[in-house]
Amino acid sequence: MSLNKYISFYATLLMCLVLNLSSCTVGYKNDGKEVTWHTWNEGNGHNSRKVAADPNSFEALEDDYGRDAVHAFYEGDIIEGADGSSFKTLGNWYASDDKHVYISGNLIKGADASSFKVHRYRLGEDKNDFYNDTTALNIRDKDSFEILKYSSGKESSYAKDKYNGYYMNGTVIPDIDYQTFHPIDVESWQDRCYAADKNKVYCYGEVVPMADPATFKVVDFAIGQDKNRAYKGKVPTQIKDYTKLEMVGPVMYNDGTNIYDLDFKILPEADVATFEHIENNWYKDKNKIWWMSKPLPGANPQTFMPVEVSSYRSISGKKDPLRGGDFNFGKDDKYVFYQDSIIVGADPMSFEKIDFHDGDSWTVFDKNKVYQGKDSPNRRKYLKKKYGKR
Repeated sequence: MSLNKYISFYATLLMCLVLNLSSCTVGYKNDGKEVTWHTWNEGNGHNSRKVAADPNSFEALEDDYGRDAVHAFYEGDIIEGADGSSFKTLGNWYASDDKHVYISGNLIKGADASSFKVHRYRLGEDKNDFYNDTTALNIRDKDSFEILKYSSGKESSYAKDKYNGYYMNGTVIPDIDYQTFHPIDVESWQDRCYAADKNKVYCYGEVVPMADPATFKVVDFAIGQDKNRAYKGKVPTQIKDYTKLEMVGPVMYNDGTNIYDLDFKILPEADVATFEHIENNWYKDKNKIWWMSKPLPGANPQTFMPVEVSSYRSISGKKDPLRGGDFNFGKDDKYVFYQDSIIVGADPMSFEKIDFHDGDSWTVFDKNKVYQGKDSPNRRKYLKKKYGKR
């Protein structure tokens, strides 16, 4: 490898360390004897693995591609069927050989390599069609094709030609009103799934039944509202006014009359006045405990709690609480639960979930039995100290 390539390699590695990125690609290294692919990850640092490439003919290309005299590579893996001798990059993670076109190492089926051109990341065109990522959009009239924009000027996931509308996953939308077909404006964090014309509302390219296009607006992530009701994706719901719902924890709603789950289904057994979020996926009222929308059989609301999640310190032999209660394991004075089911025979007084940092990280056990995780020295040490057993 030339001096310049070594300098570039280690400069990139240093940049990853300085910026403390969660995942940073370093790239290829060729020492003349073997080719290796290098990455940097915040969790486990620098990693490398051998690439099945000929070091004498290997060439590193942009956008994580590489090639030798026979094969082409993406992020160190052989691109099946690609011809290394004619392989070239096209920019924006596109590449081609003399017969095929690829994006991020994935084959774009049916794309004509000789006429393919890149418009931007995830949008390409050949003499026959337009392509979003690896998906052909099945455009009827390429000359009149246009990607539609929001009022802010940003591109949407919808497009049209003089015959049809299109959603960029390959869905063709026939019978649109050409003049009025448009994406419905959203906030930056909301799902860009809705569009409308003067006659219909669409979600991911499919008609939303009963929706009124004149009054339809996006009110939350993949949730729409018109003058009559709220919609979950393309599904009409029983909710008349989404803005009157109060979120209870991460997955429930309360309108003062009923408790609803994320699909706006009523929890018929819930007591609205006392219904509250405990932690993570757990809820309760004066009578019952719920894991998400499912009631727990026999659970006692007065004594129930999520199982504490802890981390074991092998040096001191102690444990430290981590992020509070577990998402899936809970217990009361009589039972231990996994989600909405009782773990038969489990002892609630001694039931724990601990990260021992050796063996399997997360170990779930009581004084009598291990329910999840493998044997480890730290677990044996902990059990011996606490219960006098291994």
